[in-house]
Amino acid sequence: MLKKIGMAILASLLVSTHVYGDSLSLEFNDDSAQLGYSHIIHQDGYGTSSLNLRGLYNDDKETKLGTLGLDFSGEPGHVPGLRFGIGGELYGGTTNYHQDMLSLGVCGNAAFAPPTLGGLGVDGRVCYAPKIFSFMDLERLLETSVGLFYAVTPKIKIKATYQNMDADFEHQDSRHIDEAIRVGFTAQF
Repeated sequence: MLKKIGMAILASLLVSTHVYGDSLSLEFNDDSAQLGYSHIIHQDGYGTSSLNLRGLYNDDKETKLGTLGLDFSGEPGHVPGLRFGIGGELYGGTTNYHQDMLSLGVCGNAAFAPPTLGGLGVDGRVCYAPKIFSFMDLERLLETSVGLFYAVTPKIKIKATYQNMDADFEHQDSRHIDEAIRVGFTAQF
């Protein structure tokens, strides 16, 4: 039975599909690393829908976190280089003092890289998981980030990002479960 499942998975990976431009990102500093993967589900003249996976490890805050997200984004036609998105993200993981987290967050993001700046741009993101969508030890979660990036080539961006995650837990005050400046890259393939 296991052999048949393995063969089915292998066959599905070998099937030729139309790839719109998946991307892989890596951001790190001395105490933390974040790895992300984004797969475009559908793309047309109205925008893009993508499935996103992310893993975060922060040794300083003892945070291990994984996310699975669905994002819908597009460009308003009258402002070149501007992109807005909205979506949802499922968070799961653990942090210091053995606090377990599971939540569903609503996210918004924006990026601005006008053609006149030759590949230089800024981006930002906000995700909020209210108490009604938070489970286990978590009561609510807020993630914010702001970054500066430069497109070295059309498929490779180098970046520096400040990211902050605050979480409220049962019977504890609000805590920073991740707060860091990380450098890294994003590559499309």
